Amino acid sequence: MIDAMKLFILKTNIKSQLQVNKLRPVFQRYNHIARWTVDLDDVDRVLKVETKVDAEQAELINLVRKQGIYCEELPD
Repeated sequence: MIDAMKLFILKTNIKSQLQVNKLRPVFQRYNHIARWTVDLDDVDRVLKVETKVDAEQAELINLVRKQGIYCEELPD
């Protein structure tokens, strides 16, 4: 059986690679996070997180916010 993947697209205030690097150990602790990227060139500094299980968006937002980074759901 193939596990369903879930993609979260979030708006952040990440401005540098240093801030991206700050998230790396946080996300590595969670086995259900398959991939994640930050688009530093996008006006919304988009963070995309792909999870292996049905993770909660609020959980991801809280993980990022605990690192001192603004994060919210990106409106359509």
